Amino acid sequence: MNYIIKGNLRGLLCSDCELPVAGTSVKVYRPSDQQNETRLAVADPKQTFHQVNDDELKAKERLFITQADVQENGDFTIEIDGGKSGYEGGSIDVDWYCGNVPFKIPLPKKDPALQFHITTLQPLYKSSQESAQYARFDYKIDAKWFCRILTLLDIWVVCGYVNDCETQKPIPGVKVFAYDVDLLQDDYLGNAYTDNNGKFTIVYPGDNFRKTLLPWLNVEWPAGPDYYFRVESSSGTVLLAEDRTRGRQNDRHNANNCFCVKLCIKGGGIITSDTPWFTSVGNFSITSDIDGSGKTLISKFGAGGTGYGFFGSVKLGGYATKKVPTAPASPLYYRFLFSTDNVNFSPVTTAQMETTALKVASRQITWNGTTAFQDVVIDINQPASVPDSVPVDNYPNPIPDHVLHPDVNGWVRVDQPALDNGFYGSLFYLNTTTIIGGGDASAGLTPGLAVPVADQKNGRMLYIQFQTTDDPANPGSPNLNTQSLIGKIYVNNWNEVNLLKLEELFAGGGSGCTPVSGTAHADYTVDHELIASWSLGVWSNATGTVSGLPSGTTPRGDAKKFDMASPSPFVLTPPFSAWPSCAYSLTLTTYRKLTTGEINDWGKTNQVIFCK
Repeated sequence: MNYIIKGNLRGLLCSDCELPVAGTSVKVYRPSDQQNETRLAVADPKQTFHQVNDDELKAKERLFITQADVQENGDFTIEIDGGKSGYEGGSIDVDWYCGNVPFKIPLPKKDPALQFHITTLQPLYKSSQESAQYARFDYKIDAKWFCRILTLLDIWVVCGYVNDCETQKPIPGVKVFAYDVDLLQDDYLGNAYTDNNGKFTIVYPGDNFRKTLLPWLNVEWPAGPDYYFRVESSSGTVLLAEDRTRGRQNDRHNANNCFCVKLCIKGGGIITSDTPWFTSVGNFSITSDIDGSGKTLISKFGAGGTGYGFFGSVKLGGYATKKVPTAPASPLYYRFLFSTDNVNFSPVTTAQMETTALKVASRQITWNGTTAFQDVVIDINQPASVPDSVPVDNYPNPIPDHVLHPDVNGWVRVDQPALDNGFYGSLFYLNTTTIIGGGDASAGLTPGLAVPVADQKNGRMLYIQFQTTDDPANPGSPNLNTQSLIGKIYVNNWNEVNLLKLEELFAGGGSGCTPVSGTAHADYTVDHELIASWSLGVWSNATGTVSGLPSGTTPRGDAKKFDMASPSPFVLTPPFSAWPSCAYSLTLTTYRKLTTGEINDWGKTNQVIFCK
């Protein structure tokens, strides 16, 4: 006979906040105290909960039956094979093993693994047609225990609710950011979205608020964080921005590791604008972050910088309302147009689309009998979903995407059940290489020689326009609207020229295995319209990294035949004459001033191995 116990395990943070203990496990043993088995089975689990010490844990080893992992929502399933284990449906000891890295967050150090006894349980089994017995066991760890355990593991939790200030109705689907007021620099602690009840939970390690700018000053004063919060819509619109001084007030100052809070937003956080807009390419606003030449003016969230162009696939962002502003009963359709001359525009269709799925919104659904969120994606690799259809609860299967496909003219229909009154953020994933080509710029070039002007590869401007309508089949619809503001980005999809050769390896018809001795000429050529930096490098086990080699940030790059044995005016450390017999790595590394709007060029390294 098989025995299956399904349950849910959570820890209480305060009266109305709890945390699923995902990443931990539930362990099952035969009762260790068989004389008092019945009394323990009927005892209040709040009275039996305790930490298992080393002696108790050692005694339990011979009584172990099985264990089950706790899932993201706190659910677990214990399966006991009666034939193999000898278990016949009697009482069991149930323990919680939280280890030293629970809740799937990194911890600053490895603490002792922790295990706690919950209770001695007599499951109330019910039979099924599958020759198995089923029972249920749900448990919530009392806050006084749970918060103390989190302290031992240096885990900190913020749990709270976001409501409308006037109606007190919960606000789902908004993003809450938590910060700690610090003496030198405020600490970012983490973020989370609110669920259908307006609830959010942020879990983070204590080191997040102990960070300082001074390496020798590694303590927080006072001992706990001083919280203040920011709330944004899913598009990034700021709905609430508390002043940092809020963190110094008594109810936020030096908070405990289990902190519960209630936030409210005036007007319920509803964005009242009903005008669809194309606003950004990746992280960059088309009105304020990109100059007239189509290059980025600043760095945002680790991408771009002064004078960066674009390459590869870029996300076109903005706001697409559920309904057409001039026809409020009609769902809105949107699309993008492109041009390389700012005169002749063509629709962006699946032919210009990055094939990776793009999440454009979230929906609120029911899964496993509770509130869950479904992704709305544009993805031609999956079959399109029936418009506006909502999936039935099919747990334990994963939640399927709600899939949108652009039509043949690039029109995308806004999903009506989506949160936020429409799509905020990324609206389309454009592969610029399908419009402005590129490739290998090194063909036919020789290392050490400059690239002739006629062979230098440059990019082009790309102009992007935004349209909305109520009827894609009717080009004359009175509700067809074309945004007058046009996005402009400079695109260069050519690889940089990165050529490197060590002449002596092939001197006199050498095979490439010739040892290098008296001279070592490194012939290199670097060229790109938007070169960010380049550098030669030498490394071996004998010398480590050799310093003093050429590098630069000059426009387009450089080309030279550089003799490492006579490097004047460069001074190598150690000098070539002092390099012992060993294998060496000669490298040429280049970076381009290009970004996708979210990630900058990852660089390219060319390597030559030689012996001396």
